[in-house]
Amino acid sequence: MQKPMRHLFLILSCAVLILAGCSGPKALTKRGGEMQNAGMVKQAAELYYQALRKKPNYIDAMIGLRTAGQGVIDTWVGEFQQASMDGRRKDALDLYDNMSAYTARISKVDVDLIIPSSIVSDYEDHLDEHLIELDEQGHQQLEAEDFAGAAATFKEIIHLDAEYGDAKALLVIAQAEPEYRNGNTMLSEQRYRAAHGAFSRALTFDSDYKDAQSLQQSALEDGRFNVAVLKFDSRNRDKDIALELRSNIQNGLIQTNDPFLGIVDRTQRDEIIAEQELSISGLSDEQVEVGGLAGARAMLTGAILMYTMETGDPIRTSRPGFRKFFREVKDDEGNTKKVAAFAPAQYTVHSQRRNVIIKYELKLVSTETSEVLFSKVEEVAYSDNIEFATSQVPAGTLYPARSNGEVNRSGKSQMNSLLGARRTLMPESSMRNQAVQEAASRGIRQVENFLSSHIQ
Repeated sequence: MQKPMRHLFLILSCAVLILAGCSGPKALTKRGGEMQNAGMVKQAAELYYQALRKKPNYIDAMIGLRTAGQGVIDTWVGEFQQASMDGRRKDALDLYDNMSAYTARISKVDVDLIIPSSIVSDYEDHLDEHLIELDEQGHQQLEAEDFAGAAATFKEIIHLDAEYGDAKALLVIAQAEPEYRNGNTMLSEQRYRAAHGAFSRALTFDSDYKDAQSLQQSALEDGRFNVAVLKFDSRNRDKDIALELRSNIQNGLIQTNDPFLGIVDRTQRDEIIAEQELSISGLSDEQVEVGGLAGARAMLTGAILMYTMETGDPIRTSRPGFRKFFREVKDDEGNTKKVAAFAPAQYTVHSQRRNVIIKYELKLVSTETSEVLFSKVEEVAYSDNIEFATSQVPAGTLYPARSNGEVNRSGKSQMNSLLGARRTLMPESSMRNQAVQEAASRGIRQVENFLSSHIQ
């Protein structure tokens, strides 16, 4: 089919679907007959199909679909035979797939279309020949170590016949072998993270592929970077903050998704730091030596440089407003009715703010070279503020005033929000916890980011 014809077919198909979406079964069937008479059997069949989706077993649509649908099949049959005569085996197989998919779709509305038995027989012959040819091609590609080409070939074989020969096993080899080889190369170059990833990908194709499991474990063991998290320095009044920050960072690093990051066991760490104090300026030679003996490649320490919690004074501001009420008046005919009126009133807006600031330093020091691997100073600020209104006037009748002294009817919603707003600041302990958690999250990311670049 030429490209312009393909575009025309798509336009006609879309038009058919649009008509199907807004017409009943009878109208769809009528349009289908018109298109069928015009020789547009594909579009006619689609209209009949949509009619049957809306009204199953609608006899006129079933008759039309059987005739038009078989016409579609017959068209493909002719193209299949021509492709067979021309030696275009792949095209013939694709055409048969179209016929099979189409008959399966039409059968969902209880209309059976027929693919001639001779076509089925020819298809099976073509398929056998094509599979043999593909199998030979796949083996040749594997021998030539064209793994990508071999994988594509064996995927095509499995698509045509899921149980053909050893296609599944050979597909595994074509997919896993290049990753396995890449893993070995990376391992020899001490690129442990890349090696671990390559072996992991190989194992997704076959969990027992060669010795990929043991090599993956070797990459992990050789590349693992163990860290001992030591005591964080602080002023006496900030000791709890330092303890919480260190604990949160350590727990976060224990739960990291990076398989190459390890945390020295608590017992080992306690043995390391027993009778030792780590100053913010660095590690002593003795500490480096002890840390290395315990299997830690680095020591993570920190210090709370500043911690403040400030709560501002409550601020109260009186503002003018109005109280809505109803009063009785008489109209020109002497009838009494109620009308809305507004009387001056006042309300008070209350506001208050609380701020928490933690400034801290993190330092990662190598136990092998005493080198400072990274040193970061961070500041976390966390704040909470409240703003609410109170008044002696019931909330439902209170309105704010505009700057010109008129009733601000459109501000009623905002007024209700102020009257119902939260009236107490977040507890100091909760704010402290939030700030510490944010500080810990940053510290965890810093260690993880360092390690992601340090271990390739």
